[in-house]
Amino acid sequence: MGIDAVIFDLDGTITDFSLRILDARKEFIRRIRSMGVDLGALDEHRPAEIIITYLERFRGIPRECSRRILDECMEPYELEAAESARLRSGASRVLESLKRAGYKIGLASNNSGRCVGIVLDGLGLRGFFDAIVSRDDAMRLKPHEEIVVKAIERLNAPPRRSVYAGDSASDMIAGRRAGARVVAVAGGADSRDKLLRSGAEYIVDELDELIGVIEVIEERGL
Repeated sequence: MGIDAVIFDLDGTITDFSLRILDARKEFIRRIRSMGVDLGALDEHRPAEIIITYLERFRGIPRECSRRILDECMEPYELEAAESARLRSGASRVLESLKRAGYKIGLASNNSGRCVGIVLDGLGLRGFFDAIVSRDDAMRLKPHEEIVVKAIERLNAPPRRSVYAGDSASDMIAGRRAGARVVAVAGGADSRDKLLRSGAEYIVDELDELIGVIEVIEERGL
């Protein structure tokens, strides 16, 4: 048994994307607190999904409300970053190699659909992807698995015949929960130690190394 599909995170994985994520989350938290909501010890260092889930479970705030506020806070920062996004070294070569080899290629990102579209079109990448899933397509964000699961489903690939590559602990957790093989791309959001603790099966320093990792997985079987 081998690999049918390879799915990527966007920022920090196939692009160098200078999103001021902590500033965006600070704005989100400020907006929530301005509503008189106690967030306890939660701060901008926790993933937005964790904050939203806390609000839903313990403060009775509907997820739709929190997501709307999050989108409003994130969009200016995402659009700022999207305009200056650059390809990570080796990204084009890897995507071209995977396409030639017949793999299905997907994208699973916590970014908005508008942001993803600007980046992919600006860098000429859209044609590589057989399925694109952004946060607009899901109710729950990574580290929840929904976005990755949807990408796998749209590619019509069995989870264990799919590889998910990302640069953050949230990516590793989401990929594992989705049942995919998970590969971490170092040099992005989180340290190597954190990536390993979050379940990375392999870590690559450069995207070019991903092809070799997939070959190893193929050789070892599932």
